[in-house]
Amino acid sequence: MKVLKSRKAIFVFVSVLILLAGTAYFSKNRFRISVESTGQMDSVVVADTGQKSLFSKPEAEVLFKNGHDLLKKKQPDEALKEFEQAAKISPDSAVAHYWVGMTFFYKKDSERAIAKFKKVLELDPKNFRAMAMIGKILSFDRAKLDEAAKSLNNALSINPDYEDARFDLGRIYAIKGDMNRAFAEFALIFNAEPRFALYHFEAGRILESMKAVDRAKQEYSRALQLDPNMSSAKQALERLK
Repeated sequence: MKVLKSRKAIFVFVSVLILLAGTAYFSKNRFRISVESTGQMDSVVVADTGQKSLFSKPEAEVLFKNGHDLLKKKQPDEALKEFEQAAKISPDSAVAHYWVGMTFFYKKDSERAIAKFKKVLELDPKNFRAMAMIGKILSFDRAKLDEAAKSLNNALSINPDYEDARFDLGRIYAIKGDMNRAFAEFALIFNAEPRFALYHFEAGRILESMKAVDRAKQEYSRALQLDPNMSSAKQALERLK
């Protein structure tokens, strides 16, 4: 009985660590509202530097930009009107429908948001951001975790570097209790950046407590690669020699 309780405690601790680590990473406001900072210039927004407009009519682009200005001012209801009008004027523009969906998402209207993201996929079947948003919304319903994971995996098959989708997929695996796959997804996010040395150290501590010594040593070593001055990681490696 004590062993079972111990394993359950470790499982809960691992789950919390993964979710907190992911939350800390994405607390930098990964869903920024401005057109430029969303990082979507490549496929779903209009660049300011001579790129061909993604709208069939100039007035739709004006409405679209007005919508973003209103979102920056935290006026989602007014922004929604602008985006919806842009989509009405330029119905074949995936970006207009995408931001109608995003605004519904900000307003916590999941059903309408998903409907709009599906519309985006009708117009642009490889729009990985729309796939990822569908997966994100579905992941909030425990009964739809498998469906959510499928949508997120579809997004990552198109863009394996899309961190928002990677985070949500890792979160789903953590919720389902698949710690190995959750660790793997988060590792792809955290593996390359120095500020995540502490994440790898904490992962090492968890793995060490689970008697997974080889994996713990790998995490401690990675922490040291990212932060050569981390004395706690050095001491841990010395202890496990």
